[in-house]
Amino acid sequence: MAATSALRAVQVASERDFTDLLVSLVEPGYRLACAMLHDPQAAEDVVQEASLIAWRKFGALQDRNQIRPWFLGIVANECRNARRRKWMSGVTLGLPDWLSSRSSEERVLQGADLRRELARLGHDDRVVIALFFYLDMTLDEVAAVVGASVDATRARLYRSIRRLRPRLGIEEALK
Repeated sequence: MAATSALRAVQVASERDFTDLLVSLVEPGYRLACAMLHDPQAAEDVVQEASLIAWRKFGALQDRNQIRPWFLGIVANECRNARRRKWMSGVTLGLPDWLSSRSSEERVLQGADLRRELARLGHDDRVVIALFFYLDMTLDEVAAVVGASVDATRARLYRSIRRLRPRLGIEEALK
């Protein structure tokens, strides 16, 4: 009986540690998911799923100082999975556009050139751009999230911007 109560005390302490660490990461995770998916509801789902995955794997995290890139990496992977499952969003009920439940913000963003061009980039390119420009992360932090060297991350960022530039007339972002 005493072993069970000791185990429960360890679980409660572990849950509290995890919650304390995760609280500051939910908002950046949500912003990343919104930047990747362009759908607030899907972004909420992705962050919730990423939180559950992080909880299950929290014990295996060796360096607690790396929790931010670790968690954002989980969010980025869940965004990739969500985009793969998006085939159902192509199924329509045949309702006219004026009856759809899209928000006014979504209608405005749907026509945005930048959003359309970002959607044409590959997943890894979108992740790097979203982390660097939307979340204002440093190249070191972005590299930790994507699991690449800083030089490789910088090169991917430059190539991604170059792919966007001809269609959008983007000024040099990284001087």
